[in-house]
Amino acid sequence: MAAVPGSSTALGALDAGIPQLMLPEGSDRFITAAAVHQRGAGLSATAEEITPALLHRLLTDDTLTRAAREVGTEIAAMPSPTTVAKHLTTLAHPTT
Repeated sequence: MAAVPGSSTALGALDAGIPQLMLPEGSDRFITAAAVHQRGAGLSATAEEITPALLHRLLTDDTLTRAAREVGTEIAAMPSPTTVAKHLTTLAHPTT
């Protein structure tokens, strides 16, 4: 449960099933924050919007935890980069 600087960190935490507090600012952070928030796997806020109540919700809201764990399960079910690369190579160079 940390402020997430970008998509790689967000995906790493979601892979572990941890709800996120997204601080959207710059580069891909707005997109990442919106995606995590819309999926229900975290909250999005500016630094000025962070309150004790918001942090309490992040730590105790079972709905956020459940959604983050679901995303972690979805990530675990994805093929590995090696598997995807092999598949793409096969598509690019089919044997006949």
